[in-house]
Amino acid sequence: MSNELTPGTVLAEENLASQLGISRTPLRAALQRLQHEEIVMQNGKNMVVAEVTERDVRDISVVRIQLEPLAIHLLAQNGGITAKHLDRLYLCGEKQLNALRSGDSEAFLDQDALFHVSLAQLTGNSFLTDLVIKSNETIRRFHTLSGSLSFHAEEAVQEHTVVLDYLRDGRFDLAEQALRSHLEQVQQRMFAK
Repeated sequence: MSNELTPGTVLAEENLASQLGISRTPLRAALQRLQHEEIVMQNGKNMVVAEVTERDVRDISVVRIQLEPLAIHLLAQNGGITAKHLDRLYLCGEKQLNALRSGDSEAFLDQDALFHVSLAQLTGNSFLTDLVIKSNETIRRFHTLSGSLSFHAEEAVQEHTVVLDYLRDGRFDLAEQALRSHLEQVQQRMFAK
């Protein structure tokens, strides 16, 4: 996820097991899980770190723009969001800004994912949550590989805050629109040349 092993890197079981100080059996199980999550892929006899292409991200973004605002709709149907949950989500923004100022892109992306995944989790819909987690993992890898994060990170935090302000005020329709707009802006910014 952090691009320590770049796309195309061959994942030799014997070397990895030795580096990690584990036997090959748990390593194989981990590689199978990573393959299921499309983080690694089979290439002949070897497992390699999977690439994240612009096409992958564009496909995910199309779905994500429709999917994540559903969380707001479901929150509205379920009676809204508590002040405690809102405080935690606002804190994500504060932590993102602190990470941005200290140059810690990993922490920034952690908080970004936490914001998006938390909205889905608060709906109680585990299928939605799983899809949001998966899409955010790929977007995170793309940000890391492309270096696209640093140019517009502060704008993303501000857009999150707009969503939360509308949620706080019980204006779910506007929160849903703001989240959709944020995701559209993220997509545009990722591919801006």
